[in-house]
Amino acid sequence: MKVITALLLLGAMAAPILVAQQPPDWATREYAVPADKVFAAALRSIQQQKHEMKTVDHDRNQVTFHVGLTAWSWGYNMMLTVNSLDATHAKVVVAVVSKSGGDALSWGSGKKEVRKILGGIDAEIAAGKVSLKE
Repeated sequence: MKVITALLLLGAMAAPILVAQQPPDWATREYAVPADKVFAAALRSIQQQKHEMKTVDHDRNQVTFHVGLTAWSWGYNMMLTVNSLDATHAKVVVAVVSKSGGDALSWGSGKKEVRKILGGIDAEIAAGKVSLKE
């Protein structure tokens, strides 16, 4: 009986963690473009906004980068991932991994910075500036 109670308690504690891992709607966007082209556009968007890229994994279409000082925080460490939905569609997810100043010194959610990055991807794709060689 104690084992069942412990498992139920553990499950109840883990549920909010699983729910919290879902990205908010404003941090995702789908494109009718292949994933590799969307990833190239994402890298250009990050570079144009002068964010510091930490790691780039072309095999996983994933980049981690740092957004510097903002009006509401000391900056953010973010991860952008492009997932292939099929041969001609992709989904971008941008997640705030951590706040540079910690929660005590950073009050923002990173929403404005995420929207700027997604807007940059939109502009790159619309302008046709993306190629597979980037």
